[in-house]
Amino acid sequence: MNLKKITAAFTASAFVLSTLSFFPKEDISAASECVVDTSVEYQTIRGFGGINHPEWTGQDLTAEQRQTAFGNGDDELGLTILRVYVNPDSSQWYKALPTAQTASSMGVTVFASPWEPPSELTESGGSNGKLHLPSSNYAAYAQHLNDFGTYMKENGVDLYAISVQNEPDYASEWTYWSTDETTDFIANYGDMITSTRLMSPESFQYAPLTASWVSDGGKTFYQKILNNSKAMENCDLFGTHFYGTQREWMDYPELESCGKEIWMTEVYVPNSNADSANNYPEALDVAENIHNAMVVGNMSAYTWWYIRRSYGLMTEDGAISKRGYCMAQYSKYVRPGDVRIDATEQPADDVYISAYKGDDNQVTIVAINKGSEGYAQQFSVSSDSQITNIDRYRTSSTENIAETVNLEYTGNSFWAQLPAESVSTFVVTLADEPVEADDNGWYFHSTFEGDTDSWQGRGDATVLISGRTAYEGGEALLVQDRTASWNGVYRVLNTDAFVPGNEYSFSVNVTYLDGSATDKFYLKLQYTDANGDTRYATVAEGTGIKGEWIQLANTNYLIPEDASDMLLYVETAESTNNFYIDEAIGAVGGTIISGAGEAPDILLGDVNLDGTIDSFDLVSARIGFISGFEKTASSIAADVDQSGEYKVNDIVLLQEYILRKISEFPTV
Repeated sequence: MNLKKITAAFTASAFVLSTLSFFPKEDISAASECVVDTSVEYQTIRGFGGINHPEWTGQDLTAEQRQTAFGNGDDELGLTILRVYVNPDSSQWYKALPTAQTASSMGVTVFASPWEPPSELTESGGSNGKLHLPSSNYAAYAQHLNDFGTYMKENGVDLYAISVQNEPDYASEWTYWSTDETTDFIANYGDMITSTRLMSPESFQYAPLTASWVSDGGKTFYQKILNNSKAMENCDLFGTHFYGTQREWMDYPELESCGKEIWMTEVYVPNSNADSANNYPEALDVAENIHNAMVVGNMSAYTWWYIRRSYGLMTEDGAISKRGYCMAQYSKYVRPGDVRIDATEQPADDVYISAYKGDDNQVTIVAINKGSEGYAQQFSVSSDSQITNIDRYRTSSTENIAETVNLEYTGNSFWAQLPAESVSTFVVTLADEPVEADDNGWYFHSTFEGDTDSWQGRGDATVLISGRTAYEGGEALLVQDRTASWNGVYRVLNTDAFVPGNEYSFSVNVTYLDGSATDKFYLKLQYTDANGDTRYATVAEGTGIKGEWIQLANTNYLIPEDASDMLLYVETAESTNNFYIDEAIGAVGGTIISGAGEAPDILLGDVNLDGTIDSFDLVSARIGFISGFEKTASSIAADVDQSGEYKVNDIVLLQEYILRKISEFPTV
């Protein structure tokens, strides 16, 4: 019998008692329940990492150390961010390449920070008496930054961003900028930097706007960018350092809601004492600082100072330190693209919890216990979730990413011990959520009112929400930039809803406004068969008339039993005209979906489209010749000689037909 099924039969309270029996009573107590809500989302996570700075340390990371830093196997840190130094001397840029090239090839996000401009651009005697960049050299400095981005990309490093300046408010040994100067530079010269994204200046401290000890720095850098529309447009993301930054200072709602990511780009905590990297429980401050950055500051990235240093994530011999293991509790399991979700943050005074979800039914929970007392902690994931597996990884005074697989659980809940002075990461796998049809029997309904609803361009085609025409509502999805008839629009079919071997109802309304009078459209299914070959099957087809909507529909389409990787798509038979789709629906088999229907059959000579040919059609033909036709179908019916162009000859032929001088229309 499956052990998990046996466990599920016990009550939560019985499970707690059995859990506590493994620890001395004086060391364990129960904390309040931690509830993880997967439906409440916060920021997207870019990653965790540190700087490599051989220009200052005198030694680059070795190949083995790069693997330790950026690999994600056993005894590796799993870092996904690398910061590099922008040397003011371009002849020295090569020094940043070896580690950056390796990291970039491993999918790591690389960004860069300058400490000072080229010496020929600077002057002494800035407003604080330090190195300064005069505004007359802003353009040259922007070119310098842009050139660095180009250099890195030409040498195989996909540089994600470059900042304006490292710590312009500290600047004890590098360039000083006032907040007005950095805002001016970004607003008026930021658009010169096209080789990569532009990051804000990285302040020394994320200090409050009202801080009496900060005359011109801290959050003032960001507030002035927010208040300048040109600077805001040119600034792609925000970076800050956390030196001396208290937890209560980290929240900055106005910046967090501006639509651009905030990165913590440099810090070491709690100190830079020599050979302090393995001091424990002091190393727990790293995990707590990361937690505060994620939960209080809504940061998308967290970047340590030196990756390898006697107080770093790795010691000088390349071994992962206790500080490194505390960061790895995040970096190995909270991966780029994961989204922070809601969780009870402090179920006990010394416990800090955050949670993240990926797109593969995985939820990652990181729990820090900084106290001297252990806790039995209950976790529950959203009430409609079902846990299928839990693996735990823990760092404590005696453990380094210690793995415990297949933790016990009951439904959507589990209990776990949080030993004193430890950090635990729980990788929770949830069951696939069943996809239920709505009351109409629909699994998806794409209205395209302000949202592409997961439809994408196929081949070279691109898609865009457009208000030029719509079947229903105010907008439809425009499919444009087509260079071949198969360049259309597609949507991935979710196999939790659309199960191979079953029948389903599909409907899409299509029109086009430019090009020939008629165009043939297909609604098709692309899929991979059991042999791994790509197949294309027609779901529905129809000939459209320019300016008129038609419906491509099949109420009982049988998806092949061996289908996988399914795409539902729309294409044309031959043309590359732009076209529009609207009211796209996938539903339970047999569901009748209302729509535009098929294009009407066009009877040559039936200009008024009433189904008969008589003198009223002759009147409509003459009016159309003078004023044009409201419907494309009328112009097609009026072209009785099928020349492709409506002329006087067509009126003559129509009149002769009505007067019974001819019994059929001759064609040219």
